[in-house]
Amino acid sequence: MNKRQFLNTAAASLLAMGALASAPAAQAESMGKCFGVATAGHNDCAGLSGLHSCKGTTTMNYNPGDFVVKPTGTCEKLGGLTMEQAQAVLKSPSETKAFEEKMGKMAM
Repeated sequence: MNKRQFLNTAAASLLAMGALASAPAAQAESMGKCFGVATAGHNDCAGLSGLHSCKGTTTMNYNPGDFVVKPTGTCEKLGGLTMEQAQAVLKSPSETKAFEEKMGKMAM
């Protein structure tokens, strides 16, 4: 391989890597955290409630402090909450319990 072919190949590789790197960014913009729809063992990352710190470790269904990442617009359809809404619900144990019960009934 001569020097010119090598440089062409290297440039093409860099361009391809750049195109691939921008794809996840576009996908990330169309995704958002949806609180209160995660089922036991299916949460994404740590929750607001502080009950756990890892993905897939929630032991409760529909805890308003736990989230999953969903496509934009899906959360509202599922009955989920934004982070601000989840924080407000978590301040009141009775609101938290009522939310969990409502989500459990919707899932049936």
